[in-house]
Amino acid sequence: MKKITLVLFLTFACLTGFAQRKADEVLKMNSKIEDLMQNPITGIIVIKEGNVVKGINPETKAEAWSFDADKTVGESTTLETLSKLDTDNLFASKRILKNIDGTPYVEALVNYKTVLINTLDGKVVYNSANYKYTVFNSQFLYGENQYLVKGAENGKVIASLIDLNTGDVLWKTEQGDAKSAFASMFTFKANASNEAEVSDTTIYSLYLGKLSAIDRNTGALKWTGELEYTKVFPTQNSKNLVVINSKGLLSSKQYLNVLDAETGKPIWEDAIKTKYIVYLEDWGDKILVAHNSGFNFYNLKDGSKIWKKDARGDGLKKVISLDGDYLYVAENEMMLIDKDGQKKWKSFIEISDDKEDAINYLGKVDDKVLYLTATYGNMVDYKTGKKLWRGNLKFNAKRPLLNVFDEENNQFLVYNDEELFKFNTTVKDKPDPFAKVNIKKEKELNSIELFPWGVALSGPTEVMGVSKEGKVLYHKIYTQPGDGGRAWGQALATAGSIGLGVSAGYNAAMGSEWRMVYIDPATGKETGSSVIKKQNDKQLNRAAKQAAGSAALADVSKRFSQRFDAMRQSRDFSYIFAKDEATQQKVLVKVKKDDGTELDKILFENMRPIYEVDFATQSVYYIFENELRIFNNKI
Repeated sequence: MKKITLVLFLTFACLTGFAQRKADEVLKMNSKIEDLMQNPITGIIVIKEGNVVKGINPETKAEAWSFDADKTVGESTTLETLSKLDTDNLFASKRILKNIDGTPYVEALVNYKTVLINTLDGKVVYNSANYKYTVFNSQFLYGENQYLVKGAENGKVIASLIDLNTGDVLWKTEQGDAKSAFASMFTFKANASNEAEVSDTTIYSLYLGKLSAIDRNTGALKWTGELEYTKVFPTQNSKNLVVINSKGLLSSKQYLNVLDAETGKPIWEDAIKTKYIVYLEDWGDKILVAHNSGFNFYNLKDGSKIWKKDARGDGLKKVISLDGDYLYVAENEMMLIDKDGQKKWKSFIEISDDKEDAINYLGKVDDKVLYLTATYGNMVDYKTGKKLWRGNLKFNAKRPLLNVFDEENNQFLVYNDEELFKFNTTVKDKPDPFAKVNIKKEKELNSIELFPWGVALSGPTEVMGVSKEGKVLYHKIYTQPGDGGRAWGQALATAGSIGLGVSAGYNAAMGSEWRMVYIDPATGKETGSSVIKKQNDKQLNRAAKQAAGSAALADVSKRFSQRFDAMRQSRDFSYIFAKDEATQQKVLVKVKKDDGTELDKILFENMRPIYEVDFATQSVYYIFENELRIFNNKI
């Protein structure tokens, strides 16, 4: 094990409160540190430096484990070095280290090999170098502590299941012929999926659109489909698969069909042909399919429609199940129908100025339906479909729209165009703003957090606190690092509201990933989803209300989820990468959202810092050249 030199620094205060400070501890490595990652389950800080991977204990700051990648994983071959193969498409963001969500494992790209590391003890539980095939996809199977690996070997597609408890290969199966790079060019982009759906007994594995069914226990290949598919959803009756495939040069057409899970053969005579699929529900013996031009229930056995007429609406883009009814949006209008497909409102209700406007929030609040879009906000009586306010509250579509649910007062607090509003089901007319504020860089604003006293608004270089009475309690503005006033706002932006984003989940997102929602036929209630993990009713209800504040953040996350993010947030703190006006040095400023207090100012030395914030201990881990610099929480 290579020696680590520990250097201690003292922190000095200045007359103005505190100056930027250097690290409390520095762990010097023998070569440049390439990446840094904290596992949220174990808290272990994992670093990759040269050919060594280390785990650092967050409590003691001492090395917990270490291994030499050349010895444990294997040295890079000449072919690997020359070709610089990215051996796993999970590393599209070019991170060397990547957490497997909800597990103590970190996936790493080391010496051009994919490895899985248990951060508890540093044990390499999977190493692609031990297998002849080139890995192109890997997937952790929750519950069984297994690792599904897919790759190519001797012109064949290989699927392999590994027991992470023992490291044993449970089975290895050939799925079929591997496509050449030339042949892959003719695979529709939407069908170029390598994901797998897993049931209790079967793994349904996609390879560039080709679907195979593999016995989960033995690895026996049951069948391989004849068509290319974009997505596959096992049904809750375990007898069928709902499949979607795309065709056309730009995937302009989508087809939905149902397969026999035992044979892989289509059982519907005619597939549903549409521009795009919006939403799916599995009711055991029938499925609800919402697509571009409408939706209906279909019998799983033969694909026959259950409702006499489709719920119509061109440009369908959102469907929500509410108390056994369905609320849906077609272009810029919404309609409520019952479980039999009959309209509950006399006419469609316009909810935005333009059919392309984004939906920030749409859902039931008490006995009203609240909608917040890029241009309009209003409430509608659930029973009658009558708008609560005569006119819509109009928003500026070119400015951020952020909102949060105030559970104590049963109201939404909504921000747009430097104004804050209160949305309450008891208000008989559209509200006037209760606060008008002056945000310096409003277009970069990406977070709103609720506190007992009001809300905190924040962006990459700005934090403001506004009381529920409309008073600005604090306003912190920082200058971005850069030459000649160059703004780093776009590069520094991070979708950061843990308090909203994580808990709200899919409820606020429009145009999100396809979901197969599973419904208990006896109760009509949701039992789970193929994309979002099952949650209890209380959590779902809270998520639906909080979702309004995360819709904009989700959009920011997609746009800025690249390798570099220099701004971090939790519910209580903003960590802002800024330029110290007094010294012109680059610093990370920790701001308490509750009162705007600057709690810390940490010295950084490069324009694109790689760091981790341990939100449990509030320590900051920052890598610079061959040093891991640790800034302990300043009390």
